[in-house]
Amino acid sequence: MGSKGSNINWPSGNSNQQPLDATEFRKSIRVKPRHMDFKFPDRIPKYWANDNPYITHFLNALSSVFPEGERFFIDSVRNYVDKIDDPRLKREIRGFIGQEAHHGKHHTLFNDLVEKQGVPMDAISRYLKRTLNHARKNLSHEHQLAITISLEHFTAIMAHRALVNDDLFDGVLPEFANLIRWHAIEETEHKAVAFDVYRKIGGRESVRKRVMIETTVLFLGNIFAMQLFFLIKDGFPIRPVKLFKSIDFLFGRVGFLRKIIPDYLDYFKTDFHPWQHNNAHLVSNWKSRYQHVEQNLVAET
Repeated sequence: MGSKGSNINWPSGNSNQQPLDATEFRKSIRVKPRHMDFKFPDRIPKYWANDNPYITHFLNALSSVFPEGERFFIDSVRNYVDKIDDPRLKREIRGFIGQEAHHGKHHTLFNDLVEKQGVPMDAISRYLKRTLNHARKNLSHEHQLAITISLEHFTAIMAHRALVNDDLFDGVLPEFANLIRWHAIEETEHKAVAFDVYRKIGGRESVRKRVMIETTVLFLGNIFAMQLFFLIKDGFPIRPVKLFKSIDFLFGRVGFLRKIIPDYLDYFKTDFHPWQHNNAHLVSNWKSRYQHVEQNLVAET
């Protein structure tokens, strides 16, 4: 479970300050795909997030990267399936693959709705497919898995914010809010799977940390470039009040990106493990907390 033994010591500021046996802790989490039906409408408002073009196009950019990104994550873990002999980890890998495949499918359905509004989501998907195919062909399997665990850390800490910041979705299309909460629940459940595979196959710490720096620049750079691309295609609407609110959403009081910085920096600790961020309580009782999300549940595998 980490480079320094079987005990996880939760860092200060988390909800559980006491050491907890890692094996016992992981037994409380099951990585299992859920079959969902979000019943997206035929059409959605152009600015479906707070009637704000800047927030809407930021979230459009995030959603646009998920389908191809999830496929890359799956492939990078599959590269090492035959080298994993731990039965529990092999079960978790199967659950991880199933969850990520469903995420890609549902984000594709949502992205198709956004495309109908004239937002070039398909163009982004094609760009990402070319870029990630290049990575598959030219980077080592270790490097590809290091990219995956870097981005899985990003999705895990963003998922945490999505699950604890209830006001994050005020004014957001309800179907998208449900999609993101479900996505966040499953990202939290499997946030350590790819990381554990990386450790199991002897992935190097130097590569892990270096690739996170590279991935951070590329990931955030691409997201903001895509947001700008969408705004330009939209005629670059000028709405000063909405612009101020979007800055607040990302970096101010709401601080969707600002608030993930401490958790992001933890990744560079030598003894880091994703479950040092102890938020299992956010998924253990998700059905009671998010009944409106559960209403879209068809079946659990």
